[in-house]
Amino acid sequence: MRLTGPGIDCESLPESTGFQADLEPLIRGRKRPLSAAWISDGLLAETRRVWSKEYGRPVDEEEAIEILMNVRRLAQVLMKPYLKGDQR
Repeated sequence: MRLTGPGIDCESLPESTGFQADLEPLIRGRKRPLSAAWISDGLLAETRRVWSKEYGRPVDEEEAIEILMNVRRLAQVLMKPYLKGDQR
């Protein structure tokens, strides 16, 4: 049986297990990407509070998640030489 090709709609095919996979955790009923699963509700609330004060306007959840993801990426880049043992 051929499942790919012109005219085949893979989205309409049933999953082999019969269950829909929901791999994204929820934040107050909203989905969060798995890459942001490390962000707790408390950290998110604190980030919103701090950055809302700094920006002088309310920071929403999506923007706070983006801020936290960017800070994490920056920390990973800065720590890369130390984690590899290349301490120049």
